[in-house]
Amino acid sequence: MNRLFYARLAIGNLRKNAGLYLPYVLAAVGIGAMYYIMGAITRDEGIKQMRGADQLFMILSLGCGVIAIFTVIFLFYTNSFLMKRRKKEFGLFNILGMEKRHIGRMMFWEILMVAFVSIIGGIVVGIVLNKLVVLALMRLLQFDVPFGFHISRGAIASVVILFAGIFIATLIYNLFQVQKASPIELLRSSNQGEREPKTRWLLALVGVLALGAGYAIAIVVESPVDALMMFFLAVLLVILGTYCLFTAGSIVVLKMLRRNKNYYYKTSHFTSVSGMIYRMKQNAVGLSNICILSTMVLVMLAGSFSLYMGKDVSLHNRYPKEIMINGYGMTKEGRNMMQECAVQGAKDTGVAVEELSNCTSLSFAGYKDGEDIHVEAWQEGAATPEGELIMLEWLTLEEYQQFADQVPELAEDEVLVYTAHGEHGDSQYRLGEQTFRIKEYLPEMHLDDMQVEIVYDMYFIVVRDEAVMQKINEFQKSVYGERASDIETVVAMDIGGEEEQEIACKQRIAQLMTERNPDSQQGSVRVESRSERSNEDMVIFGGFLFLGIFLGFVFLMATTMIIYYKQVSEGYEDKARFEIMQKVGMNKKEVRASIRSQIIKVFFLPLFMACIHLAAAFPMMNRLLMLFGMVNMKLFAICTVATVAVFAVIYAIVYSITARTYYKIVG
Repeated sequence: MNRLFYARLAIGNLRKNAGLYLPYVLAAVGIGAMYYIMGAITRDEGIKQMRGADQLFMILSLGCGVIAIFTVIFLFYTNSFLMKRRKKEFGLFNILGMEKRHIGRMMFWEILMVAFVSIIGGIVVGIVLNKLVVLALMRLLQFDVPFGFHISRGAIASVVILFAGIFIATLIYNLFQVQKASPIELLRSSNQGEREPKTRWLLALVGVLALGAGYAIAIVVESPVDALMMFFLAVLLVILGTYCLFTAGSIVVLKMLRRNKNYYYKTSHFTSVSGMIYRMKQNAVGLSNICILSTMVLVMLAGSFSLYMGKDVSLHNRYPKEIMINGYGMTKEGRNMMQECAVQGAKDTGVAVEELSNCTSLSFAGYKDGEDIHVEAWQEGAATPEGELIMLEWLTLEEYQQFADQVPELAEDEVLVYTAHGEHGDSQYRLGEQTFRIKEYLPEMHLDDMQVEIVYDMYFIVVRDEAVMQKINEFQKSVYGERASDIETVVAMDIGGEEEQEIACKQRIAQLMTERNPDSQQGSVRVESRSERSNEDMVIFGGFLFLGIFLGFVFLMATTMIIYYKQVSEGYEDKARFEIMQKVGMNKKEVRASIRSQIIKVFFLPLFMACIHLAAAFPMMNRLLMLFGMVNMKLFAICTVATVAVFAVIYAIVYSITARTYYKIVG
């Protein structure tokens, strides 16, 4: 037999099944191009020389790993749709005399051709689009665009290795599927799943409990750090609950609709509900995947857009003035020296000091249980102290006078309290062996000059004088030891001038501090400028936005492919059913109404569930964004609603396009 016989047969099969294989190949080419682009950017020597390249490459390397893992799962999953449609064809070949080893050779050539086109196409498209994507990334990060056209051999090699491995594994899996099945089983494979599934109450209950637990974690957890620790548990519970509810819960709901006579005994509802009941078991995984992928797209885009849009507000919250000088454990002489160096640094760089302030405070964590504040060092295996984790910010009455026009007198055991997201109503605080009576709750405190990030509940406590502050400091040091906080002095300064002058002034102040405080004799000092941090934030938040858009596009493409293959699969399975319905009396208008009712139920259910998932995740996502300094909930809500609206429009367009394939098949 001619060696190229199987190759020609494979070409004929691929041409005949172009409607199935063309979207698969296009998706593989698209993902391959994106994987190449991401790999090429992380290997670009020109970008490596830019400021903030380390943070950018760390973010993009994470994206490469996510795309690689997702590609394996997605291509294997979509391959299952292809095999389901092709098994009947392989069964016919087997019955007509072709041995399974011959079918295997034919499948080898098919996979080889698909892999060749996918890999070469992905690399070529990736090379062509790489410069355009780099331009978009540089514009997003406000970087200068590097010159030259870069082709990454390393990125090409990584695409070849990844996709070759996937297609080899796919071929082995497909050969195993054909070898283990008899010709009759292959012929009947496309008709499996036609028996009415049983109502699996236990699985439905597991789904409800898992989903409820995931939602509860997202809603109840209040601490941003706790939200970060519990995030992945909540995600796993929601994924488990989604699969269980689509598998079992959907059948329960459909059977309840069938028992509702007023709803069920209508032409469009009767056919759509009955058809969905019979096939929901095999539809469940596809619908769950669409729902989960849609949720991932919404979460990533809403979060990354919020971070990017709110980066300026976040920056000003962390750096209330242009230059911040932080001194730790400074003596009184050291505090004076900090202010002198700030003024001298501005003078040496030729800029005017527009505003200058300083504040000394002590900050450490504790657990608040009613009026008791527990301060305990962390020990492995030890029980967590009772109460809520809080941050305590202590300052003297003299320091507080900078933020208030009138201040009351305080006794040694009296304090003033301002709470940021904390509790009111206590009459006193007990800290170790010390008891402080709360003389007054402050209605407000001007924090513009204080470098604080409110992540936990914060309690600003004003004590009488520095002697009381030292007692508190000695107590927390006796508990925390090497991990104890130092009394911190912050000198904050706004200056006139451009960004370059601000950075030069910051560098001059740091130089003066080193010269006047050798070996940190009067305490350690850190000097920062808002402009320098703004550049770093631009890289981090811009990188996250780029990654969110990039991965969002990948997941959206995967969602589109799953919807398309579900439409094709549903079309072939429904074709004979609707032909029978027309023969027993349904007209074409009723059939089309029934089809529309079924498609809308099936393909908009995942979007509806994804929106519910996003709404439940909103509180946890908001707390996670606080870890990045994003505290503007209103902005996050606007970005979330806008993301959902845009995604819903795209989803509807995808539905309308793929639905035409379904209508054409059932026709």
